[in-house]
Amino acid sequence: MQLLLGWFVQGDIESLQPALDQEEGIRYPALDPIVDDPSDAETFLESLADNNILDKHACGYVLSCKGCGAVLSLEVEMEDDSSEDLSKPVFESIMRCRRCGSNTTIDESSLRPVYSYTIHPEAIEDASSMLLVKPLIEFLTERGFTTHCPGTMAGRSDIRHQFDIVAYPEGRKDRSLVIDFAISHQPHGEAPVIAMFAKSYDCNPFKSLIVAIPRLTESAKLLAKQYGIECLETKDTEGLWKKLIRVIPPASQMDFETLDVMTLLALPDHLRKAASIVCDEGRITAGEVSDMTRRSRAMESGYLNQLVRMGYLRKDRGGRRVYFSVRGDDG
Repeated sequence: MQLLLGWFVQGDIESLQPALDQEEGIRYPALDPIVDDPSDAETFLESLADNNILDKHACGYVLSCKGCGAVLSLEVEMEDDSSEDLSKPVFESIMRCRRCGSNTTIDESSLRPVYSYTIHPEAIEDASSMLLVKPLIEFLTERGFTTHCPGTMAGRSDIRHQFDIVAYPEGRKDRSLVIDFAISHQPHGEAPVIAMFAKSYDCNPFKSLIVAIPRLTESAKLLAKQYGIECLETKDTEGLWKKLIRVIPPASQMDFETLDVMTLLALPDHLRKAASIVCDEGRITAGEVSDMTRRSRAMESGYLNQLVRMGYLRKDRGGRRVYFSVRGDDG
C-alpha cells in the first residue's frame, strides 16, 4: 500500500484502470509490481475503497461465463462515470467459454460492473505525511547508494524475495541494505519482524532495517534484536532523518564490524556463546560448536548464520562441510 499511495501522491498515476487477462480475468496492470498474484488486485483495491483510501468509479462491464465464472469479455468506457447506470455494452449474443466450453447467453445475470480507482481526497494529506519512499531513496542516493524500489534479492533457496528498498554501494552487492516499512495507526507486533527475518535468513543481506510507524511493541523489538534486525521507529517524517543518519552510514563506510571483546559483551547470551567458540577455535563447523555447547546442531547453525548476517563471522565451504570463522581486516 505504501508504494501505491506514493504513486498517487507523487503523480506517477492518476487512476487505476482494469484490463482483461485471458488467464487471470480482470487485472490492474499498474499493480503488477506490488501484488503477488494479479488476480488478487480487485480484492485489494476493494479493501482500500471500503476503508475510504481509494474512490471507485464504475467504468464498464465484464461478461462472465455462467458455467465456471471465467471472464469472457470486458467493455470499458473511455471516461469514468461514478453512476452505476452505465449504458449496456454491446457483446456478441452468445459467447463460448474457452475454459469449460459452455455457451453463455447475454443477459443481466452474466454482466457485472467493473471499476477504476483514484485516491480519496481526504487520504492524500494522510498519505503525504506518511510517505517515506521517495525522500528515503534521495537520502540513500546522496549517501552513495545504488537503490532499487521495490527491490529483490535471490536467496539460497533460489526464491527471489521482495523488499520495499534494496540499496548497496556501487558494485558491492555483498554490502546490501534491505528496508521494509511497517505503517499503521497502532504499534506493530512480531509479524513484520518475523517476515523480515525469514527473507533475510534466505538472502543474507549485509544489514536489515525495518522502518516502523508509529512503533513496534516491546516484544517485537526484543525479537528484532535477537534476530540482528535494525529497527527505526518514528511517529512522523520530521524526526526520521536524524535517526537514519545514525542507523545508515555512508555507502563508503558500509563494512563489517570487528568481533572484539566489547562487541562480544554486547551480544545476547546465546550468540555470545557461539561467537566466543569461533573466536577461540578460528575455523569450525556448526556440528563442532554443537558438540561443545550441547545445544542442537540446527540451533547452532541458526546462531552462526545470524552472526554471519550481522557481519561478525564469515562462512565458507571445505568440500561438503560449511565452516565459520571470524572476519579479518580483509572482510
